Amino acid sequence: MRFLQRLLSRIFSRTTVLAVVTVLVITIATLFGSFEFLELKAIDTAFNLRGSLPPTAPIVIVAIDDESIRETQLQWPWPRSFMAQLVSKISEGKPKSITVDVFWYEPGPDLCCNESLIQIIRAAPDVGAAQQVIKSVSGDAALAKAIAEAGNVILANDINRVEQSGFVLDEYRRPLPELEAAAMSLGLANLKRDEADGFIRQMPIYLINPNDEKAYFSWAALTAVHYLDAPLPTSIKTRSVQFGEVIVPLEDGFFMNVNFRGEPGKVFEQRQAYQVVNGDIDPTFFKDKIVLIGATSVSLQDIYPVPFEGSTNPMPGVEVNANVIDTIISGQFISRWPVLLGALAVLFLGILAYVFSISSRPLIGIWLTIGTGVAYLILWAVAFTQLRTEIYVVAPLIGLVLGFAVPSVERATTEALARRRVRGMFERFVSPEMVEQMVESGLEASRGQRTELTILFSDIRGFTTMSEKMSPNEVVDLLNEYLGVMTDVILKHGGTIDKYEGDLIMAFFNAPIAQSDHPKRAVEAAIDMRLALDQLKAKWAKEGTRPTNFEMGIGLNTGDAFVGLIGSEKRINYTCIGDSVNLASRVQDLTKDLKWPLLITEFTYERIKDEFEAEFGEARLVKGKTVPVGMYRVIGRKGAPESEKVRPLFA
Repeated sequence: MRFLQRLLSRIFSRTTVLAVVTVLVITIATLFGSFEFLELKAIDTAFNLRGSLPPTAPIVIVAIDDESIRETQLQWPWPRSFMAQLVSKISEGKPKSITVDVFWYEPGPDLCCNESLIQIIRAAPDVGAAQQVIKSVSGDAALAKAIAEAGNVILANDINRVEQSGFVLDEYRRPLPELEAAAMSLGLANLKRDEADGFIRQMPIYLINPNDEKAYFSWAALTAVHYLDAPLPTSIKTRSVQFGEVIVPLEDGFFMNVNFRGEPGKVFEQRQAYQVVNGDIDPTFFKDKIVLIGATSVSLQDIYPVPFEGSTNPMPGVEVNANVIDTIISGQFISRWPVLLGALAVLFLGILAYVFSISSRPLIGIWLTIGTGVAYLILWAVAFTQLRTEIYVVAPLIGLVLGFAVPSVERATTEALARRRVRGMFERFVSPEMVEQMVESGLEASRGQRTELTILFSDIRGFTTMSEKMSPNEVVDLLNEYLGVMTDVILKHGGTIDKYEGDLIMAFFNAPIAQSDHPKRAVEAAIDMRLALDQLKAKWAKEGTRPTNFEMGIGLNTGDAFVGLIGSEKRINYTCIGDSVNLASRVQDLTKDLKWPLLITEFTYERIKDEFEAEFGEARLVKGKTVPVGMYRVIGRKGAPESEKVRPLFA
């Protein structure tokens, strides 16, 4: 209970505001992706903490590696006749499919050209005839034949974007017609690299060709679909695509989070291309397997940083796609929290850390904060390793640390000045005479007690709409002058200013100095505040410097409340709390519904009805009460001239 009271006493403190603002800034920064780079690095850390996993799909990579290039003594790109031999050798083993991650967009002459062939080409009657000669000896025909005889070859193509001089062209490129006709299907080889660091963590399952607005699947997706013997979907949802019984979750409509199985070159079986062609590999090794042919040589520049080992050991593009295929076939997809959940985690941990920071025992607060951080890290690790879920971790932990550190540092900084500021605080909120009486009676006398108070709440009507049309400096200047005038009126009648919240003023009467007529003082103050507002608006209208199209609502209630210095030795506030305070606030809110600027409860009315004109408005069941409370409209002092009476809102 004491902890709750301590928490309530600090709700309106500067420390709270500072902590809330700090946590909100981090939350908003999370929503706008300010921590995205660090969150991506956290994902990489999670992969490495989890470690390598065995593949679930029977995938074999036939590597076009440095040794194959050296042993064959062939320059890249290899002759099509050699590639035809490679496809034929693999096909002999009856694999489930053969996917070739090589682009064949142009005719490719073999290295069999000699002087006699050159003479034949030169003697051709026209360009078309020369192309036919080249085609007949280029090896394209042999490659097309090998692909057709295999019957299960998937070829790679891409959507190539060309940007030059402000001009952007998306080109859907296709292999040579005879190769495309021989292949089982075509699949896109496009990749997705994160803008933050160039790593690959997601891969497109399909892309839209801007030229014909059709969806084209990646070759990895087509390879997985063929292995699953699943039909291609006739429609695609923005968040998922279904291949038979497998539903692939998508991010941003196109991309799948890749569940990388482990470090580059250490998970999937690999065989060197030259060994396959030379017959060093028994073709039966490929039986019923998914065979991927692609470059793994660093010199061919088809390598990319991935979560495992990052830039120090990049992964070949063909192996990246092997991970995509394995993820789809296994159904072991990785999901990531939406950014909104990440922001909520920041908000929750930041608020929790602030609650820890206000503990009367700072050491306990520190250990609670550390324990919460460790527990969240365990949750993050378990979520990834066991549930395959990437939860936000960096931004929430920053929110936790700053949620505790900011208010703690602020309180430590102001500790030496706390006692000295108490007197200054009272001088701002109560009259100098009352301050002197309090000092004489001792500070401990104001530590806190339950007493009857009349509480006043006032708020500007139409302030939000009005302030939207003003600059920040104009809003501040207007509020400063307005609050200054209203404060003078309240202090004149012996009231104590509790707090300001923007244009809202909270004050109370009968503390710290007892006032037997506090209900009367409060009502008189409220009426004079209305008159002062009219005078202030008239002045502004004459000067033409500030808007005057606003009103003020005031609510009063009389009842018992706890009032006094609430807080710790390091920081205290003089305030009041209790049900009667809440009721006064709600009465002020009801001025909007009853369209009357000055309302009092039946409890205040019974104390002032002989001196002021008031009429019954209605009985309202307000929050926190079990029976309706009577609300009265204050008209003015009895016998007062019409000019001093309260008028309806905006009348």
